[in-house]
Amino acid sequence: MSSTTNERLAVVDALRAVAATAVAVFHFTNGAPEFIGDWAIARWCMVGAHGVDVFFVISGFVIPWAMAVGGFHWRDAGRFLAKRIVRLDPPFFATIVLALVASWASSQMPFYRGRPWALDVPLVLMHVGYLSAILGHGWIVPAFWTLAIEFQFYLSMILLFPLLARRESIGRFVSYAIAWAAGAACIGGSDPGHVWLAGYLPWFAAGWATFQYRRGECSRATYLVLVTVSCALVTAESQLLQGALVAATALLIAFARSAPAAMARFGALSYSLYLVHEPIGGRVVNLALRHAGREWWFVCGVFLLAMTTSIVAAWLLYRLVERPARDWAAAIHYAPRSPSTLGASS
Repeated sequence: MSSTTNERLAVVDALRAVAATAVAVFHFTNGAPEFIGDWAIARWCMVGAHGVDVFFVISGFVIPWAMAVGGFHWRDAGRFLAKRIVRLDPPFFATIVLALVASWASSQMPFYRGRPWALDVPLVLMHVGYLSAILGHGWIVPAFWTLAIEFQFYLSMILLFPLLARRESIGRFVSYAIAWAAGAACIGGSDPGHVWLAGYLPWFAAGWATFQYRRGECSRATYLVLVTVSCALVTAESQLLQGALVAATALLIAFARSAPAAMARFGALSYSLYLVHEPIGGRVVNLALRHAGREWWFVCGVFLLAMTTSIVAAWLLYRLVERPARDWAAAIHYAPRSPSTLGASS
């Protein structure tokens, strides 16, 4: 892998860091409206919710990139899913345990005023396979809805990647037609519960286009057209800001030559930070609401404490669970392919 490729992948890590931090800022400032109240900064921080849009574009780029580097073929579907499950599920379920323990601990506080704590075993089991919302239930951690969309995307890539990776343009454009048609069908907000992948396919399609451009499989002009159409659909489904963020994310991955090293390193914690910021930092904010007033110094102190504890918890989750899971997943390889198979699928 060339140094240029390494630099550009550092851009992906830096974008992950920005996206995870933005989502955390949004939840700390807007998750409990009475924390900041009607302060103007709360409205500005609402933009942080759109870190999710950045994550979807990144996945649209990174997943086919990893499949191409690994030499994915349809017969590797089981191995592909095993790699994703081994990579992502251990920190996911560790966070569920953490959230349940934190919820139980809060219920034991003398000032607790909520419902008596009880372990909802069926709800926990619905998180296996990210089925909770599909079965009409909520999430133990609200931010988990995006993980369900991502998992559906992984399943779709088993079918779509062989089209995306073909050198013949017709196969590649079929995948875009599917994504764009699905997005167009969802204009008007037909999935208010964030349950299904279909409405988010234009987000991922912007990442696909970036993958193909980086692989040298489409010209710059074609790439810009693909991104423009995908972002137009994002805007039509959601709002102009989201379309602009999708475009900016895709173009940075495609053309940025470097990224701040500290941000790229922090990007390694992005998944863990995304998982734990609500059950850890969000609980810090909720506990603070039971005490003193809303002076600016108090609010700033609580916000910094929430962010600091979330980052520390993310670092621990990364070191103890996510990094070993990543290494286990890397040890799962796709089946070797014969020269005749390679020629047939290229």
